Amino acid sequence: MAKISVLMATYKERKEHLSIAIESILNQTFKDFEFIIILDNPENLEHIDLIKEYQRKDDRIKFYINEKNMGLPKTLNKGIQLASGQYLCRMDADDMSESNRLENQLDYLCSNGYDLIGGLSTMIDEDGNMIYKIKSVPTDFNKIKKALKYNQVISHPTWFGKIEVFKSLNGYRLIPLCEDYDFTLRAVLKGYKVSNLNINVLNYRMTKNSVSRSNLYEQYLYMRYITNQYSDGKVADLSLAGQYVNQHKNKRKSNAYLRSNMYFNEMLNKLELKQYGKFCILGIKLIFSSKDYLKKIYRLLRVSMYS
Repeated sequence: MAKISVLMATYKERKEHLSIAIESILNQTFKDFEFIIILDNPENLEHIDLIKEYQRKDDRIKFYINEKNMGLPKTLNKGIQLASGQYLCRMDADDMSESNRLENQLDYLCSNGYDLIGGLSTMIDEDGNMIYKIKSVPTDFNKIKKALKYNQVISHPTWFGKIEVFKSLNGYRLIPLCEDYDFTLRAVLKGYKVSNLNINVLNYRMTKNSVSRSNLYEQYLYMRYITNQYSDGKVADLSLAGQYVNQHKNKRKSNAYLRSNMYFNEMLNKLELKQYGKFCILGIKLIFSSKDYLKKIYRLLRVSMYS
């Protein structure tokens, strides 16, 4: 039985990105793990051939193919049930883990008595070029409990935790776009201790689709609802969350929010490159684009007080 179960779902990621993701796990300095890969697209023959090729070379890979598309939450829940390790590590199929990720996260979690942790990420584009770095995240559990009222601070692609946390919470709930945030809030409300390892553990690939998703505003509305419930010490009711989002959805606001998100990511890139003039121009555009996105930035600023 392996000590760690690494869980990755694949769907339609580019072949070269998937290869990089797989190799970043297989080349870890910590070797005692099983690598559960679940393909949520049974018609993706390119993925099947590639993963089976890796599986022939490394028997730590456990490969499963869904009979039909199930979506990410159900696929991850399937993986949680298949996992045999004491610990579970999340991995996305187009990211790249640092070679000492498992070793560092296992040591940090065990040494400090935490149940679930994340870590820092470097944001990269589709070609692997750096966009910007996440400089710091909250690490103190008590500060994290407060920060979670405003934003998710345990980045989902960097999760590493005890398998009992995932199984006791019955995995992810079907709350669109916020499954990981909902999971974190439920974990804290149930008494589990969460934290972050304040070193880079992952290169997170930001694709054009991830920056320009039309449902970003809907995600924001779900986040607003579940954090309001969390602030009252409650686990969000899924049906009521859906009703709240449907009542507040608005196409004009959604388009403005999406546009602001693009400005914001460009601003972070210009800041990283020290192009302050372009940073300021984008900032002015953002200010006049979406009031809701300004509220999102306010939430991020509140989180920064706990980092």
